[in-house]
Amino acid sequence: MIGLELLVRRSFQGANAELAAVLIVVLAIVGATAYVALGPAIPTGTHTLDVSGKLVSLKQASVRVEAKAAQITMEGADLGADLYRAHVVYSGNMPDVVLASSNGDLQILQGNSSGFFFQDRRFALDLKLNTAVIWKIVVDSGASTDVFKLSSVPVADIELNTGASHEDITVGAPSGSVPITVDGGALAVNVHRPKGVAASVAVSGGAVNLTFDGRQSHAIGTVTAQTSDYNGASDRYQIQVNGGASNVTVDSSAPAV
Repeated sequence: MIGLELLVRRSFQGANAELAAVLIVVLAIVGATAYVALGPAIPTGTHTLDVSGKLVSLKQASVRVEAKAAQITMEGADLGADLYRAHVVYSGNMPDVVLASSNGDLQILQGNSSGFFFQDRRFALDLKLNTAVIWKIVVDSGASTDVFKLSSVPVADIELNTGASHEDITVGAPSGSVPITVDGGALAVNVHRPKGVAASVAVSGGAVNLTFDGRQSHAIGTVTAQTSDYNGASDRYQIQVNGGASNVTVDSSAPAV
């Protein structure tokens, strides 16, 4: 709309230009109001959703969360016959939670929040994962604050695609080479692994600050670090962070499980 208004002002002169610009603004407001009035109703207020799915005989599973601005907590738990338990606090339309029981593919999708005046929606997820299953975790979100308490969760892969975000990730002993990838804008990322676990980290983007096991590095561009035993280790974490401005800490403060 702004671009169209500027084009009109350049095409017309004097009072005609001002009148045309005003008409464009009025038409835009009328159109937006009509869309809100006639479009799909969007629930107001804050709601909660509790849902779970059965473990059956699964040995591996994956979870994908798609949301805009979000607060996400994931942690391992002894859930017995349940594969997962999710508690969601949300506004707007109810999130979609879909589990493919045949392969353990779990998707948690923020409800459609279309609407001219209704773009910001609350989405807070507390997700418990069964520790008897090997998990692949993917999160696609906007600005977010996420906490992953995965010391007791066997993890095959963690992939986080965010906007400006704060990520706190605690992992246990790896099996094989386990990638942890974070892509986003302005990032604050903390990764905690158990003492003695091999790891490498590569941080790239604009201004980069990395603290790796107490050693600090600062650069514009890319910074890398790894433990002395990384190349020869069969069980290890491979950490990749790509952002605009990134502050990354990798330490060995996670509890041994």
